[in-house]
Amino acid sequence: MRLASLLLLACLNMDVLAEACLIESSDDQLPVRMCQQNISIPANLFRDSFCQPQIPDRSFEVSFVERCPEGAYGICDSARSEGVAYRQSIHYYSEPDDRPLLQTWCEQFNDGQWRTPDSE
Repeated sequence: MRLASLLLLACLNMDVLAEACLIESSDDQLPVRMCQQNISIPANLFRDSFCQPQIPDRSFEVSFVERCPEGAYGICDSARSEGVAYRQSIHYYSEPDDRPLLQTWCEQFNDGQWRTPDSE
């Protein structure tokens, strides 16, 4: 019974982390659409901090979904922010011409692994 309870708790914790936020610009500037898939960030920190874009003079709509939608041209798997041990996968949808810059940023600064949807 104790083992069953531990397994149930482990499954519940995985469900809590199975969360993503879809971020879409809602202003008249260059469109931005990306999604952050939580890997190891505590749920409240993910929602209240990681999914709150802070770009001056821009406005965004944030939707919480179970998984990032298909259609990304590139994904930075297992990315982390500087000084933070938590991991997430970042899906990019807006501008495929940004791929070289985003791939470099992913691999060199986010300690992530870049992949394209063809390699999923």
